[in-house]
Amino acid sequence: MIYRIYSHAAKNSNSNSGGFTLIEVIVAMTIIAVSMTLVMQLFSGGLGVSRRSCDYTRAVVHAKGKMEEMALNPKQGSGEFSDGFRWQSELQPYAELNGNIEGEPVNLMKLKVIIEWDDYSNRQKSVDLVSLIIIQEDYE
Repeated sequence: MIYRIYSHAAKNSNSNSGGFTLIEVIVAMTIIAVSMTLVMQLFSGGLGVSRRSCDYTRAVVHAKGKMEEMALNPKQGSGEFSDGFRWQSELQPYAELNGNIEGEPVNLMKLKVIIEWDDYSNRQKSVDLVSLIIIQEDYE
């Protein structure tokens, strides 16, 4: 008994259907490398924008807190928060209204709170909030 084994490769030895050529592999790897580079740049850009947004949000929260504190006890000053943000407050008379309201002497004052910080590239950033407050006694 003699068995014959037929190979498909032996029958189709002239066809070019087996695998990828070296050029095709190189082109595919180049496309993948360029795509991965672009995706990584998008992720790093997104992280940078997220960090800046977080810094500005923290600065606004600090400024609102300091503004509320200054509305209760208005005075000029400066200082630093524990997370590296710095603050400065300015108090100036507001020229458009100084006088009496219902027989009470009032001073309308312009309160400005400035929050400053250094971002990840050591550039100085700042947020300013300005408000008007009424002081019923004389400002010194």
